[in-house]
Amino acid sequence: MTAAGRVSTEAVPSAFSLDPEAKFLYAAGSETGVLASYSINGDSGELTPMETYPVGKRPMEVQTTSL
Repeated sequence: MTAAGRVSTEAVPSAFSLDPEAKFLYAAGSETGVLASYSINGDSGELTPMETYPVGKRPMEVQTTSL
């Protein structure tokens, strides 16, 4: 494995989740109460920051499902 780089995320990330197709990563910040989303480059593995969403105090779990 080789590191693909670094990307900032929310303070005190407490939970992470990949979508079922491994195209997106989600990280919940327990200090900020924000869920950050990232797209994943399928060739390089690099993450590109996308939207953030307020989710309430101290999120502890992220679950993704397929439709």
